Amino acid sequence: MKCAKCGFLTSWKRIRCPVCGSCMAEFHVNKGIVLESWKLNVTPEGLEESYYINLVKVENGKILCKSKEHLTEGSSTIIEDNVCRSL
Repeated sequence: MKCAKCGFLTSWKRIRCPVCGSCMAEFHVNKGIVLESWKLNVTPEGLEESYYINLVKVENGKILCKSKEHLTEGSSTIIEDNVCRSL
């Protein structure tokens, strides 16, 4: 999703931009480069017991996506439905 006004990017579906409050539009990002990867051991109720959150550089900015495995810094990744995996 991409904000039509300020350009904020996210891989999670949102109606309104958390930065400026404008409408979000569909924006499909399918690949990028991993900048950082963090393991979450304590997760919200109803989700997996642990997973990774990854900061990924994409064409027009940076987004966060989750993965089941650790993604190495600098590696290429593919992003589908908020989940990223190694290429």
